[in-house]
Amino acid sequence: MNTEIILELKKKIAESNIIMSFIGPFSQGIIEEIGKALREYMKKDKNLNAPENNIFSVFIEQSQNIKNYEKILTEDEKKHFFSESILLIGKSEQKYFICSGNIIKKEDVENLKDYINNINSLSKDEIKLLYKRKLKENIKSDNNGAGLGFLEIAKRTSDKIKYDFIKLDEKYYYFILIIKI
Repeated sequence: MNTEIILELKKKIAESNIIMSFIGPFSQGIIEEIGKALREYMKKDKNLNAPENNIFSVFIEQSQNIKNYEKILTEDEKKHFFSESILLIGKSEQKYFICSGNIIKKEDVENLKDYINNINSLSKDEIKLLYKRKLKENIKSDNNGAGLGFLEIAKRTSDKIKYDFIKLDEKYYYFILIIKI
């Protein structure tokens, strides 16, 4: 690697107000370590305008979404795409932002887009009611919390959920999620 690239990357990261980043396969250990670093950073933040719990919860949900999606990829897909996941945490204009990106299969794009758009169309009160209803349904059906993560994020974000899908090839897209708190 060219050594000048390191300084250029450092400069771009600082200009983008990113305070933490990770690229690669997500494991529970990685998530825990980033979580510890995030908690330490927030303890030192004298201008913390959002509840610490909201920031941490969104970080956990986004990280778990990536980790859980990585689990459903085949071994061949993992070899080709595994290091493609990214998580960026930053602070700009007194708001924290958490951005994530990961590979998803083409067949999952439309359902995910519809689900997020539906959540974005709801008020905060409607989101809370839907969250409670889904939580009860999941308890009864032992559904492992399917669909609760985006509702948890929506409850805690200060804006709507921002997302994008970038086509990589005929079978895969890159799913980008941007949350401000």
